[in-house]
Amino acid sequence: MRYLHSFVAIAKREWIELKRYWFNSLIGLVIYIAIFTALFRGAQYIGQNNYALNESLEGFLIGYGLWFMAMGAFSDTAHSIIDEARKGTLEQLYMTELPFTWLLISKNIISTVIFSIMFLLIIQIQLFITGIQLHMDIISIFTTLLIGLFGLYGVGLIMAGLGLLFKRIQNLLGATQFIIVGVMVASPTEIPVVRFLPFVHARELIMAIMRDGISILQFSSGDWLFLILNSLLYLGLGILLYKLAEKEVLRRGMLGQY
Repeated sequence: MRYLHSFVAIAKREWIELKRYWFNSLIGLVIYIAIFTALFRGAQYIGQNNYALNESLEGFLIGYGLWFMAMGAFSDTAHSIIDEARKGTLEQLYMTELPFTWLLISKNIISTVIFSIMFLLIIQIQLFITGIQLHMDIISIFTTLLIGLFGLYGVGLIMAGLGLLFKRIQNLLGATQFIIVGVMVASPTEIPVVRFLPFVHARELIMAIMRDGISILQFSSGDWLFLILNSLLYLGLGILLYKLAEKEVLRRGMLGQY
């Protein structure tokens, strides 16, 4: 039961922070929508006499929303651990009876639910602004996001481990954000190896759900297997490398330092 109680406590904390700092979240959403609107209108103007480009505006809309989710999922884990270390509360979390890994996984599950809700909200706003019609199978979209985002949490854990070791990695996080942009626009059909990167297969499936109207019931067994194994692989790799960094930090007695 203590695992359940800790999960509920973390969920309450995330909700309290979301309410308490609502203005910051709102401003972030407004800036996101403003940038999207400017980019979309520009792309629409360029593509108004180009049928192929005009058709790709749907992909641009979905891809921009998924990029927002990917950035949030990737940076959330790394920033939360680095922030805990800076505030001096990371040592207190390590002193609890529960494994710190469980606390991280609990936070990631809750963050995934929040990010998924935000994604659906953002897409609805974008559809209203652009007038584009997409298939909004909420269950299929949510399920695919729920599984796919865990691969990005694994990448975030790797960054968090580096943050424990080197304390300041903001420049590295910024550089990784540009790499994620490249990953999000790369096509697995043109560059097959891209499919093995985190979240890419989930992105392709969500594109198919929203543009072509398929549901998770129409996913092949290969799609399901690849989606789950890809996320588990990167999450497991992230946990492993984070634990190695954590072990080294504890050996040096650096956990409470910033």
